[in-house]
Amino acid sequence: MLADRSLKNKSFWGRSYCQYCKNKLQWYDLLPVLSFLILQGRCRYCRKKISIEYLLIEVLMGILIAAVFWKNNPLVIPLTTSIFSLAFESFFVTILVALALTDIKKTLIPDVIMFPSIVIAFLAQAVFAIFKVGFLYFYLAETAIGKYLLPPHSDYFYRHAFLASLPFLQGVLMAVLIAGFFMALILITKGKGMGGGDVKLGAFMGIALGFPNSLVAILLAFITGALFALTLIFLKRKHFGENLPFGPFLVLGSLVALFLGNQIIDWYLKLNYS
Repeated sequence: MLADRSLKNKSFWGRSYCQYCKNKLQWYDLLPVLSFLILQGRCRYCRKKISIEYLLIEVLMGILIAAVFWKNNPLVIPLTTSIFSLAFESFFVTILVALALTDIKKTLIPDVIMFPSIVIAFLAQAVFAIFKVGFLYFYLAETAIGKYLLPPHSDYFYRHAFLASLPFLQGVLMAVLIAGFFMALILITKGKGMGGGDVKLGAFMGIALGFPNSLVAILLAFITGALFALTLIFLKRKHFGENLPFGPFLVLGSLVALFLGNQIIDWYLKLNYS
């Protein structure tokens, strides 16, 4: 599991193995959900009990990836956009779940996951923006009328190239703003409000979700985090001033914004302008 390997400083490459007997697991030992059920939650080789956590995470990931497929139905949106979104959002939710686990277990958002994820998200969004601009140019160049929409005859290409690049530019801007906001909170609270890992996670959310969904994610994270903290205080499980991992709430807010962000924004706008 990505989360466990990062916490143990293990390489992400190489075959999976039993943490007890160290036997390498075969492909039929790693079938999501099925292998756990067939083996009755035990290692095939040493028969040690496997944590139920693995089954729960496999079920959760199955639901999330299925939701990503449903959201990016190629019958509804263009095929190229569907393929890119499917791959990118599958990567996004995988990283989010791994980060939630590490923060819950060790109150840690590992740099070994965070830095590569930010770079991959930035490059993926940049490449897709370049692809859209390039596709627009060559599409126009191949048609008689389209040639007159290219420079120097018209500014049509420049305007639409900017629109095609806008989601990427907005994502970069949101990454900077969210990371800067979190850094300011750290300085104001002298490190008690949140940690450096939250800053990097905020940048990742910004570049991946863009505008305005990243703002929805942040708002939901603060609301759910506050409600959860107040509930723990009411139940006398926590006291005012005690630290609480914020990463899981950022992850929760990001997942809700990814799948329901547009609907939430539409609901809010109708509520205020109806």
